[in-house]
Amino acid sequence: MKCPFCNPLAEDIVAKNNLCYALWDRSPVSRGHLLVIPFRHTPDFFSLSVEEKHALLALIDTGKGVIEENFQPAGYNIGTNVGEAGGQTVMHCHCHVIPRYAGDVPDARGGIRGVVPYKQKY
Repeated sequence: MKCPFCNPLAEDIVAKNNLCYALWDRSPVSRGHLLVIPFRHTPDFFSLSVEEKHALLALIDTGKGVIEENFQPAGYNIGTNVGEAGGQTVMHCHCHVIPRYAGDVPDARGGIRGVVPYKQKY
């Protein structure tokens, strides 16, 4: 299967640096959902080089600025899925930067813990 992240179209790239690029998620969880992706095809966060990890984190900061400029969210969830058991469906490393808005869910407490729904509330 062809990797959807290996050859991004220039017009889809929202921000980039020398090792990573960012684009709007095509199936967004919320308005402004951004993906930060290394140019190099590598399966997950743990397979990134130290330089790629630094570039990814730097681009998350840049992407936050782009999101703030366009959407003014009240908070964020940032995360990466690793492996099928972790929910990864595209086996090219990518990090989700998901803007959150006041009232977007009835009770946001537990945030990222919601990946295992019955463990979200503690």
